[in-house]
Order: sequence, then structure tokens, then C-alpha cells
Amino acid sequence: MSEKKRFYSCDFETTTDPTDCRVWLWAARDLYSDFHYWGTDIKSFLEWAESLEKAQLSFHNLKFDGQFIIDYLEKAGYTWVDPKFKKLKFNEYSTLISDMGQWYTLTIGFKGHQIKIVDSLKLLPFKVEQIAKDFHLPMLKGSIDYSAYRAPGHKPTQEELDYIFNDVDIPALALRSLYDANMTKLTIGSCALTFYKGMTKHFDNYFPAPEYDADIRQGYRGGWTFTNPLYQGQDIGEGIVLDVNSLYPSVMADPDCLLPFGAGVWQKGELKADKFYPIFIQHLSCQFELKPRHLPTIQIKGNPLFKSTDYLASSHGCIVDLCLTSVDLKLFFEHYDVYNLEYHSGWKFKAKGAIFKDYVNHWTNVKVESKKKGDYSHYILAKLMLNSLYGKFATNPKADIKRPVLHDDMVKTTIEHEDPKKPVYLPVGMFITAWARNKTIRAAQKVFDRFLYADTDSLHLVGLEIPKELEIDKYKLGAWDHEATFKRARYLHSKCYYEEIYAEETEDGLKYTNKVTDKTKPKVTIAGLPADCHDQVTWDNFKLGAVYEGKLKPQIVPGGVCLIEVPFEIRRGFIYGR
Repeated sequence: MSEKKRFYSCDFETTTDPTDCRVWLWAARDLYSDFHYWGTDIKSFLEWAESLEKAQLSFHNLKFDGQFIIDYLEKAGYTWVDPKFKKLKFNEYSTLISDMGQWYTLTIGFKGHQIKIVDSLKLLPFKVEQIAKDFHLPMLKGSIDYSAYRAPGHKPTQEELDYIFNDVDIPALALRSLYDANMTKLTIGSCALTFYKGMTKHFDNYFPAPEYDADIRQGYRGGWTFTNPLYQGQDIGEGIVLDVNSLYPSVMADPDCLLPFGAGVWQKGELKADKFYPIFIQHLSCQFELKPRHLPTIQIKGNPLFKSTDYLASSHGCIVDLCLTSVDLKLFFEHYDVYNLEYHSGWKFKAKGAIFKDYVNHWTNVKVESKKKGDYSHYILAKLMLNSLYGKFATNPKADIKRPVLHDDMVKTTIEHEDPKKPVYLPVGMFITAWARNKTIRAAQKVFDRFLYADTDSLHLVGLEIPKELEIDKYKLGAWDHEATFKRARYLHSKCYYEEIYAEETEDGLKYTNKVTDKTKPKVTIAGLPADCHDQVTWDNFKLGAVYEGKLKPQIVPGGVCLIEVPFEIRRGFIYGR
């Protein structure tokens, strides 16, 4: 790393009263020293930041902490300018905030220099306490009484200082390991793409930016998450959980999973594979009904009659438009009876398998060797790099940027203008995710009678027998690992289930196991319910309509943002076939 530029990890502690919202303690740490800076209000933080030169600051969740900074800047007379202006004048600031509300950068112009603030959460997409555990750091995130009143000028206790110092130390040590490995982009996806380009000749020839991105984007979908309606909401006895070893990297390196390269060729009507263009993306319209004893594979996006995240058993008599890769299309015809089919047009591609084999092998070797050595920083880096590349290829080039606006003494964001970007190569992202879904869905279909639930790279099956229909191996790339065995389970809907998993005592406490033991440990998965609230969830109260307390919802108020406690209710999810 350059000695001319300094890097700091920062954090705010803030009040929880919406009528008195302010920073009562801040801390910062130089990534390459163990010295801490701290103060007791936002003004002193910005004075400290102004004293720096050639420095980059990071917050772990800039969307929260940045709200306090911008509130102060706006009220101090600073003017927002478009982020395309790289050099800011005194009393100017710029932000990079996406139309989806993702905060990337906040840059402040001081006299003669500027300071850039970034979001470390984009590089390390975990909570602070998880970073400490994953990196095996010598400190853990503690706790303080957040709701206690601290008057302006409150002198922090040693306990409070120790707490916030941990909160900057943990990201600082993790970031330092990434920066030392030259992972200095804003996001881990950008780091992965930059690394791949560095080891690939003729990247732009292989993956030319497609002008037809908007025409095929409807067909880009994520992982397959589905609850079997035969077991939905029921009490299930013993079962097993299987996970694919590195699902996305496995299809990226598999010679049988053909992936596109080169310029796509448009064709009207029905597309068919040939020796020059063996894969394609097809636009079609049809009606469909799921075949008996088959699992659904289709989602419909952009149609108000259907929820875009639901996998459907029927088009309910509607003729619907679909955009499917040839991988998805083959699976579609195997699982559904299709009527009133009409092919419109599509794009066909040259293709070959194992395009990313060298990249996957490199980071798999780093992952394996670093784990053997106990080098947890490189182990986590390798895991991040293995799982972040494919998504970068599918980055949506059509996006708006938001700007902060002071309204009613509060900082809100509003759309400023469209900020189109050059697409990378969406077809690769589409086919990688298609092959991944294909693997999970076909595996679930093979064990149809035992299948309970799937979430992207996992299968949950009733019964203790290891399925002979699937390749089971703890380490082999793309094979299924028997990860856990549960005593009982209940699945309400996607991302909402409770399992009592068999566990065994270790030096670090009770840990999940795939063996049958005399102890169990609950695993709670409820999308939207914070992990801090999971201890409220029990076997008896886990059901539709259950309400749990303590979920924190951000509320923008004068001064910044407050986290307001709100109840969380398990609501009815998608009911298959309705």
C-alpha cells in the first residue's frame, strides 16, 4: 500500500431518542497502527477529518453513519455536487448513492484537500461480530446499554471506549488484510472482476459489452428457494441437510456447464442449439401447468398478476411472456405441460465449459492452503472471491443516482439523474445462475418424496438415509456435503423455517453436527428478523402470526437516523399453486 495515503476505520455511537438524535461518541483507527482517535460529537469528528490529508475513511454501514455527517454538512452550509466532479471545492460534498438506496461513497471538500469516506460493508458483507469470528480476531464485539441517556458532552466510560474501539479495530484488521492483498476497490465484486481481468487475456474480446442487455435482463434470476407444499407448515421428524460444495464456483469450472462468450447473434422465431451456437436465450409466450410429481421452476417477472419471487404451478389460464436461457427452457419443458406456445426471438451464443476454471482453481487452492495454515484472513478472502465474480458480470447498467436533500430539517434522498454504466457481460451471469438452479432443482427432483425445502445451494430432506441418487462428498467441488442432521423441523415458507439440529459439545460451545447425538441446538431462519431476536423463537411459538419484539427499524429524523423498536410478525408467504 502507498505510504502517502492513510486509511482509517471509523464508527459512531448515537442516541436513540428521535427528539434528540446526535452522535455522542465517535472513534477512528489507523489501519496500520493501533492508535485510536475519538471525540464526543459530530463537529469534533469533522474537525479531525479535516486535519487529515490524503486519507480514506471507512464506516461499516455508511448508510447509517453517513446520515449524521450529511445532516451536519447541510446545516453547516455545504453544497452537494455531482460525484462526476472529482475535485471538490471548500464547503462542497458529493455522494454516490444508488437508486436502490445503496451508499458507496461520501466525499467532503475542505480547504486545499478532500476526504473520501467509503462503506467497508461492500467489501466485507458481514456484521462486525461475524467478521471477528470469521477472521479469528483477538477481540469480539461487546455490548453496551444503547438506550441509556447520554447528555451532550457526556464523558465516556472506559467500558464505552473499549466497546467502540473494538468496533473500529475489527473492521480495521480485516480491511488491512484485504488491502494488503491489493483488494482496494469499492466492492468485493469489483475486486473479483479486476483480479479475473488481470489473469485473462483478451477480456473485451471474450466478453464484449452487450448492447442487448435490456432485451434479456428479464431472464436473469437468482437461486432456487422453495418449500415443498406437501410438508409446508407441518411438524417434521428427523431429517438431513445437504449443501453443495461451492455451488456457483462449481458450475463456473465445470466443463459440462457451457457458458457464453463473444457477441450474441439475434434470431427471430424459435432458436435451436447447433455446433457453432450451442446455447441461447429465448423470448416466448405460452400457458403452462405443472406436471404431476414435478417441482416448479418458473418465476414471472414484470407481470402484475404474479409475484416475481414465487415459483408457479400454473399460469392460471394467462398467456405469459418468458425469457429463458436454453438451460432453463429444457427444464421448463420437462416439468410443465405447455400450451399455446409461440416463439418470438432470442440471442444465441458461442460457448464452452470451464471458462473460469483457472480463476476457481486459484482461489480454491488459496482457500484450502490458508485453512491448513490457520490463515483465516486469506481463507475468508478466497471464499469472497469465489462467490463474488459471477454477479459482477450481471451488474445492471441502467441506474439512477440519488442526492441528499434537506427537507423539514431532515436529510432525505431524491433521484438526481440517470447514471448509465457500461454493462459487463450479462449472458455469463444468466447462464451461471441457470446452471446453479438446474443443479439444485434436478437434485431435489431426484429425491422428490423426501424433499422438504431448498435454498439456492441446500436441500433439506426428511429421513436419515443418505440419498444414493446424489453424489455425496464433504470436499469435492460441486458434490453434496451432509452438513447437518435435525431431530425435528418446521417450514412455513421460503426463508422461514425452524430446525432442531443435533449438536455436540466443543471447546467453543455447542456446535451443529451431522451425527445423531443426545443434544440439539435450534437453527432459526426468518427473513427480516434480526439474529438478536432469534432467542425469542421457540418450537411452540414458531407459526404464522407469531410476533417477536426488538426489531430495529431505521427512521430518519433531525440530526441523523434513529433505530426504532418495532414488532415483527411472521406473515403468510407464498402458498403453492394458489
